[in-house]
Amino acid sequence: MLPLRAHIGYGIGDFGQNIVFQAVTIYLLSFYTDVFGLSPAFAGGLFLAARIWDGLNDPLMGYLAQRTRSRWGRYRPYLLLASIPVALSMFLLFAAPDLSMTGRRWYAVGTYLLFGMSFTALNVPYGTLTALMTTDYRERARLTGWRMSFAMLGGIAAGFGFLPVVEAYGGGLGGYRKAALLAGGLILLTLWVSFASVRERVSPRAQRPLPLAEGWRVLRQNRPFWLLAVAFASCFAAWAAFAATAPYYFRYVIGRPELTSYGLLAVMGTTALTIPLWTLLSQRIGKHSAFLLGTGGYLLAFAGLWFIPQPSLPLLISLLIIQGIGNGSAVLASWSMIPDTVEYGIWRSGQPAEGLLYGVYGFFIKLGLGLGAALAGWGLGLSGYAPDLPPTPGLLQGIRFLLALVPALFVLLALLTMLFYPITPHRYQEIRSALDQASTSPA
Repeated sequence: MLPLRAHIGYGIGDFGQNIVFQAVTIYLLSFYTDVFGLSPAFAGGLFLAARIWDGLNDPLMGYLAQRTRSRWGRYRPYLLLASIPVALSMFLLFAAPDLSMTGRRWYAVGTYLLFGMSFTALNVPYGTLTALMTTDYRERARLTGWRMSFAMLGGIAAGFGFLPVVEAYGGGLGGYRKAALLAGGLILLTLWVSFASVRERVSPRAQRPLPLAEGWRVLRQNRPFWLLAVAFASCFAAWAAFAATAPYYFRYVIGRPELTSYGLLAVMGTTALTIPLWTLLSQRIGKHSAFLLGTGGYLLAFAGLWFIPQPSLPLLISLLIIQGIGNGSAVLASWSMIPDTVEYGIWRSGQPAEGLLYGVYGFFIKLGLGLGAALAGWGLGLSGYAPDLPPTPGLLQGIRFLLALVPALFVLLALLTMLFYPITPHRYQEIRSALDQASTSPA
């Protein structure tokens, strides 16, 4: 069993990562359109194009990390080193120098790509550590529960605290710069604490790293992994579309922009509070069953937001709390189930490919996030959004469509995909027993 220090130390790493990542996910689109002067359509295209670029560097980062050798292990060094460019690029995203429109576009492209590549160099090795800290099915669920609880606390800090920090420093461009600088400092502190707290306890089975072509062959055979990748890319797309649209929803549909932070707190706070409960439930009925149960609540909340054009404040908060409950199951499952597919891949092929697997998984997650954010930007553009003009009925309908119906369709896709997921707790124990027996058998 892992010591408490390892659980907390690992979780703190995602606290810092989620502060910067959720701040970018929630507020960068509105910063681009309302402060930096970019069109929502351009911003949406940038979000998706950057995620396609991640389709190249995420798997390559996983492959590179798997081949890394150091006295600190394969993956731990990246927590120490990659957090530095993430902190720098976080500040640059919101620095927004005074440039021509062409210069602004190129600046946005360069800084957003830098942020994505730096975050990949940090997050892919960080996520892979789950599979190398323990092989116990339930211990992984507990470890991921700690991680996701801290991640959601980081998300709450970003969703509820980022804009107040901006306003505390005078608002506008100057406020965004100082808030981004503070977030960058926090990711440095938390990732260095995480580096000092965790260890790679599971020895790699392979004596040599797999060639890239062989790694792809192993990964292609891993059907549970591909089902997870599609399902949770859809879940993250749902969140990105909702989060990027939320500031516009509260400003124009509800007419209370000051409630944006509180609405996000209702979702993310509930998610953080329910992750320990979902962890316990997943240990009783299995991660897969817990996810399917939570997804029903997720769909119910989005349906309510779509079919009720202007909900009262108590009803709106209730729907957001229900959304947070469902989101808790998705957040937990998205990272607690993926290590099980690592073992499945080894059992299926006899070869480990955890670095490449986590890299490809990271690509799918970022593709989902990019697609959700891109749809938000494109949808706002098609609905006629202009920051200096009053909203039209078409714009209000478009905002509701992006906030509720688009996420609902993504969650439904995730639910249907996961109906075919084959790794139950009993099946996992069979796979784990076979691997343990193979490791102790003479060559």
